[in-house]
Amino acid sequence: MNPIPRGMPFTAAAALAAVAFAMGALGGAWFTKSRQAATPATPAGDGARASETPVAAPDPLVPASPADTASALAAKLAAAEKEIVTLRGRIAEFERSAPGKKSDEEKIAVAKEMMECLRKGRSNAEAMRQLFKLLAEIDPAMAPYFLERLADPAETADKDPLCDLAIGSGGPVVADWLLAKLTDTGTPNDMRERILYVLGGGSRKLFPSLNVPVQGRLADTAFQYAATGDTRERQAGAGLLGAVDTTESRTVLYRLAATDTEFRVREEAIHSLGTAGDRETLVWLDTFQTTIRDLEPWEKEKLQAAVDGAREKLAKKFP
Repeated sequence: MNPIPRGMPFTAAAALAAVAFAMGALGGAWFTKSRQAATPATPAGDGARASETPVAAPDPLVPASPADTASALAAKLAAAEKEIVTLRGRIAEFERSAPGKKSDEEKIAVAKEMMECLRKGRSNAEAMRQLFKLLAEIDPAMAPYFLERLADPAETADKDPLCDLAIGSGGPVVADWLLAKLTDTGTPNDMRERILYVLGGGSRKLFPSLNVPVQGRLADTAFQYAATGDTRERQAGAGLLGAVDTTESRTVLYRLAATDTEFRVREEAIHSLGTAGDRETLVWLDTFQTTIRDLEPWEKEKLQAAVDGAREKLAKKFP
């Protein structure tokens, strides 16, 4: 018997069981009939007592007398097959109604609901609770909508959290948008500052990792930022390099985590090693941990938390 697919609703599982039972009963009936026809009756003179002869329970699908003809049995079989068709229809209905992957249109509908919450403002506690609940459904399909709202000067929602939602959606569309904004000298300063803030881990509590493909020119920009004298750019560069899984990116992150003069850059580099690191990074983290003993208590605590988080992520990738 084929196993019931995992995740199927209980009612659908029960329907499947009923189908299997019905089909098994039909097969058993025909098998029983064939055995009865092939097995001769026990002679009375063989010494067998009637009390020792097991009496089978009557089977409604097996002819009990000559009057129960083959045509009657065929009618019962047809009725059973009809019931099977009905059960299969119910299973299909259950599968259609079961929760599944949302379409792009449904995802955009969720994005619009998030925008409505955002427009009500941070002072509206109920709207903020609903917004945080919907964050679990954030998806790259929502990125074009959020970027469109962000570019609309008539949009009344706070642009900072809207920028966070756009970047948090992730996907190739956001990667192209980030490259354009970071390399365009005409990008408004407040927009650029917010982008650097998000890329540098400013929205980590909302989006633990950057769901953006960082490659090509965007990866080049990340390496350039990691080597500048601007703390915000180095921190953003460290954040972007968390999405670049190469030996070169890990080498830069090791350097930033171990030697950068700014604590925030070091912390962000360690967080990024949790996504861009390899098996050797686990050994490096153990060595690095011994170097933070002489830091101020608050620095040691935050770096230790970053190390623990990175190690936990890497342990799942490399058990």
